[in-house]
Order: sequence, then C-alpha cells, then structure tokens
Amino acid sequence: MTAPTTSRPTTATAESSGRAADARSNRSRARRAPADGPSRRTGKTFSTFAYLAIDTRGQRVEGQLVAASSEEAVERLRRQQLRPVRVGHAKQNILATDFSIPGIGDRVKGRELAAFTRQFATMVGAGIPLIRTLNVLGKQGDNATLTKTLNQVRFDVESGDSLSKAIARHPRVFDHLYCSMVAAGEESGALDQVLLQLAASQERAVSVRHKLRSAMSYPVAVLGLVTIVIAIMLRFVVPRFTAIYADLGGTLPLPTRLLIGASDLLVERSWLILLGLVGGYAGLRRWLATDSGRFRWDSVKLRLPLVGPLVHKTVLARFGRTMAVLTAAGVPVLDTFAITAQTVGNAAVSRALDRVRDAVQRGEAIGTTLLTEPLFPATMVQLISVGEESGTLDRMLSIVGDTFEDEVATSVDGFSALVEPLLMALIGVVVGGMVISLYLPMFRIIDYVQ
Repeated sequence: MTAPTTSRPTTATAESSGRAADARSNRSRARRAPADGPSRRTGKTFSTFAYLAIDTRGQRVEGQLVAASSEEAVERLRRQQLRPVRVGHAKQNILATDFSIPGIGDRVKGRELAAFTRQFATMVGAGIPLIRTLNVLGKQGDNATLTKTLNQVRFDVESGDSLSKAIARHPRVFDHLYCSMVAAGEESGALDQVLLQLAASQERAVSVRHKLRSAMSYPVAVLGLVTIVIAIMLRFVVPRFTAIYADLGGTLPLPTRLLIGASDLLVERSWLILLGLVGGYAGLRRWLATDSGRFRWDSVKLRLPLVGPLVHKTVLARFGRTMAVLTAAGVPVLDTFAITAQTVGNAAVSRALDRVRDAVQRGEAIGTTLLTEPLFPATMVQLISVGEESGTLDRMLSIVGDTFEDEVATSVDGFSALVEPLLMALIGVVVGGMVISLYLPMFRIIDYVQ
C-alpha cells in the first residue's frame, strides 16, 4: 500500500528522483503511520484511516493516515492534491499493538537524547531535509519511546507544523529548554548550530549526573546493606536472647531493653511498620508536589552538611550552562531567565531567578540584581557583570558553567574519599552497639557470680 507524497518545500528534490522514488517514499510513509490513540496536541482520540485516492497524474493511490475523523482525513488528502475515492477506518491487528505501562520502560535517558540531538544536528547541518532526517533517526533508534515520538513529530511536521511546535507536544521527551532552543534555531535559520550547542550542553549534563550517581551509589548500597543486617538481627537474633533473659529475671540494662523493644515491634507489628513507611512515603511525595513543600525541601538540601555544597554547585553549573546556551541562541533575556528557572532543578534557586527576572524587566542590570541574591556567589556575579558590560554575556555564562562543573567533579572526588570512612564508622557503631547491648546482661551475670 502507498501513501501520498506530501506537498512540502522539499518536493522539488523528491520529484527530481522520478516516480519510482515517489512510490518508495509513499510506501514507506504508509508503513510508518502512527498508531491510534489520544493526541498530545488537543486531547482528541485519533484513528488510523485507510484510503483510496486519485493523484494529479490520474493514478490510484492507496495508503493510511491518522486523523481525528474521516472528514479531517478527506480534507488533508485534498490539501495534498489527492481526490478521495474511499476513506474508512483501517483494520487493526491486535497482536501487533504495542503495550506499555506508563512510567515503566517508557522513558528516554539523557544520554540517548544527547546522542539523538548530536545526530540530528549533524544531519541538518549536512543539508538533509528535515522530514528525511526525522525518518532516518526514527527508524534507527533503540529506544521505543523515542522512536514512536520521532514518528509522531515527523507526521506533525509533514502536516505543516513547525519542528518546535511538533516536539512541544511531547514534554516527557523534549523539555521546555529543548523546545525553546529549537524555536530559536528555526527563527534564526541556524538550527544545526543551535542543536550542536544543545547536544554539547546535554552531554556535559549527562557527565555531571553520571559522576553524582557514581558518588552516591556506594553510600546508598552500604546503607541498604546495614539496614538489611539490622533487620535480620532484630528478627532472628535478638528474640533468642530475649528468651534467655526472660528466664533469668531481674531488670535488664536500658540499651538491652530498647533493643528488645525494637525487636518485638518488628516481629509483632511488622504490618504497622510497613504501613507507616508506605504512608510516610506517600505523604512525602504529596508534600513535595506542592510549591511550598518543594521549596522547603530544596532549601534544606542546599544547607545539608557534605551534600549541600555539592547540590549547590550542581545547580549553579546547570544555571550557567543553560543561560549560556539560550543566550548564544539569541533567546530574549527575560525568556532566558524564565526557561532557566523552570529547568534549573531547584525551587529555591528558581524563585531567586524569578526575582532577578522581575528586576531586569524593571530595567535593572543582571549583575546588580544577582548581588542581592545570597544563593549566587560573588565571583560568579562578577563574571556575569563583566559579560553584560562587554557584550560577551554568553561567553561568561559558559565560563561559569565550566567552572562549577569542574568544581562538582572535584567535590565528588572529595565526597567519595570522605564518605567511605564515615560509613565504616557508622557500620561499626550500629552493629557494635547492637552486639554490646545484647551481651550487657551477660557481663553483669559474670560479675555477680564472681
């Protein structure tokens, strides 16, 4: 089956390849028709329609397209200079339907999106038409979600939408920063250069996240192991000593009584502990979903010992890198602050950026306003002020991003070197304290016998 040749600015190239190339392109488009489902654009339910039409050369054209109704399908065929003969719902093969659970296996990782952006920029810079580029990248990706999204984006672009408008319908894959950068590239006519800058920024962000996760994986693993050891001791070891001490009589030392009480709670009220953990987690998630809860939690993270400075530097690195990329792309300064506030990843810093944006809108200088915000170091503000005065703001912001990314890498190394002995000391205190608490009554019995 074949689909029509879309009337786009690149049709001159397609026509020069002859009717055979057109037919191959049409068949390829028919096979890649998006599946039925609700549209992210309007919330309507779209369906796949099979059609039979006559083209301008009088030849029969068969294929499939996705539309909200048969009337819309007919109108789109007419816009493509096709005369509809028959339009109806396409037969669906349920065995070929893709099933997925939302939130599980449907995410696009940062490194996958960065690799796609790099390839996208290369192909656009080489002069390959946009539709063909999306088609090629949509077929060669390993991530099913990204592949499906690119096919939907290609379909929307073929229908006449701009690239930035098409990707904006997929916020789970392309965030606000990505869409704004693409829009700026389209307006300036330098989409390939903007995509290259975006790809470089994404690759650096992925590198920073990888370092942070590597630094945190060891403490999390050790704390998880300690929790398992404590649970095993409370569940199986402490009850044996409890039975022995019950026959001896007398008053047990306070540490031993506390340990036995914790063991009894775990053995007899495990359902209550589980309920408390689940309820606490659900309550925490709900609290963090509120603006005030998120702001307080992010403010606390910036003040935590050891972790706080690392989080602060990571946020500042993201701020500098995002601002630099947007400024270099020609995005207006007020929009740059608004987008950065949404993507910086910390509610406390986001509110500070909103205040800076309001001040800049009133006519104040960026550097002067940043000095009033304690979350931004003075050295960083001085660099931004110099860039603002000399007209090299994007360069200075890039230096800010590079500087704090280097500091994050250094802090991660220092954090890893410091956390390891602290965790070893914690394990010794917890496990050793439990063992001593269990044997304290025996020490007293030995002293009494002697």
